[in-house]
Amino acid sequence: MYDTIGLFNQTHIERSIPMSYNSKKNIVSMVAGLLTVTAYIVYVCAGNAPTTDDIVAWARLMLVFIGIGVGAVIVIQILFHVAFAIGVAVKERDKDGAKTEKLVASSMVEDERDKLISLKSSHIGYIAAGIGVVAALIALASGVSFVVSLHVIFGSFAVGSLVEGIAGIILHERGVRNG
Repeated sequence: MYDTIGLFNQTHIERSIPMSYNSKKNIVSMVAGLLTVTAYIVYVCAGNAPTTDDIVAWARLMLVFIGIGVGAVIVIQILFHVAFAIGVAVKERDKDGAKTEKLVASSMVEDERDKLISLKSSHIGYIAAGIGVVAALIALASGVSFVVSLHVIFGSFAVGSLVEGIAGIILHERGVRNG
């Protein structure tokens, strides 16, 4: 007979394990990236786009949004770190300040496993971005306009960043749960 209550309890226990700091950090970065790409798409679709044959204007627009994205990620990461520290302090308010500060600092330390996971996930992200660049070259060779190819490259780096974040989350959470 199928044990649905045992399965529910096992799933409930697995979900009660808190998400790692690095996974939360990856989610915050992914959200910032998605917001930047969404802002770019909204800006372009709102009629602010350069003419279809003006590749210089498109390149400048993309560079502006890349700069906005970098700035947004920095600001959002700072806000995340502050919110994380406040969250830990509130959760551990019954302990003294030194222990809470030590707990916050220890959760933000990157050990060898974290570095290896970061390397693996960035490798996966670079593969995704590289595939997009090759797709843009194939599109150019097929006679597609420069602007479309530029958007394929721009999109491939956005997708590569998302894939890197997802891979990092999967690898961190699998590492946390498996040992």
